Amino acid sequence: TKIVHTFLLADTGTSFTPTSASDVEYLVVAGGGGGGGDLGGGGGAGGYKTATGFGVTAQSYTITVGAGGAGGGTTRQSNTVGTDGGNSVFSTITSTGGGGGGTYWNGTVTYQTGRSGGSAGGGGAGTNSTTGSGGTASPSGQGNNGGRAYGGSPYWGGGGGGSSAVGGNTTSTAAGAGGAGTSNSITGTATYYAGGGGGMAYGSSGAGSVGGAGGSGGGGAGGFSNTAPNSQGVDATSNTGGGGGGGSYDSAPSGGGDGGSGIVIISYTSPLNVVDGSIFYATDTNKEYVLNSNTWTEV
Repeated sequence: TKIVHTFLLADTGTSFTPTSASDVEYLVVAGGGGGGGDLGGGGGAGGYKTATGFGVTAQSYTITVGAGGAGGGTTRQSNTVGTDGGNSVFSTITSTGGGGGGTYWNGTVTYQTGRSGGSAGGGGAGTNSTTGSGGTASPSGQGNNGGRAYGGSPYWGGGGGGSSAVGGNTTSTAAGAGGAGTSNSITGTATYYAGGGGGMAYGSSGAGSVGGAGGSGGGGAGGFSNTAPNSQGVDATSNTGGGGGGGSYDSAPSGGGDGGSGIVIISYTSPLNVVDGSIFYATDTNKEYVLNSNTWTEV
């Protein structure tokens, strides 16, 4: 019988406490980065780690679930990058928070590239056809780089990196999409996690009418145009580690979307012979689970 323990942001500081040595499967996803504000790039997805056959012993393992990073500033020329997401931790496994999206170059400060992270943020747009570079995924092996931005008129933000794909580079006609996340079935249901945020779009004559799409796995779409509320980057989905969408431009609120909180899931096979409808009480999390079709689900 498969038993699944799911830890969300509110469960940070609680423990997973096996009663004996055994092997478990885990999924550890960090918080996603916030989208850049004001011509911003998409936030990078939180670092993604998963494996089977991970050995644990009879002790308490304190769980940390990373928060999503805040999106960049909401006013014109605020020049605020997205905040990085928080790390998620189980035992010796640490997934690194996603990098925040870059922001606008206003002629007096250098435009800012996407920040590094588990997956990196996309670049922010600039003026005079300047291009904001996407950030670099770091440490390697948890995600992908962010995409490049395009400056001038129209303006396009780069997509944040996702766990399965790099963030999209902009072209002269389209914003960068967030990099794709990864499907995982540790709970018994295939679910996507750690998608990058989409870059923003801004321009005249309808050129900025579509922001970059968020990556599968909770990434938020980029803001577009200069009319509230469209110019706001879309928040990533909670409990996915997705990156927030980049904010657009002008006097309307133009902040980046917030990154999604991460998640930690641990599963293992119980030696007990139990039937559907059985109730299991987990003393480590003080939660009850009911068995249905060989999967324990929180009551």
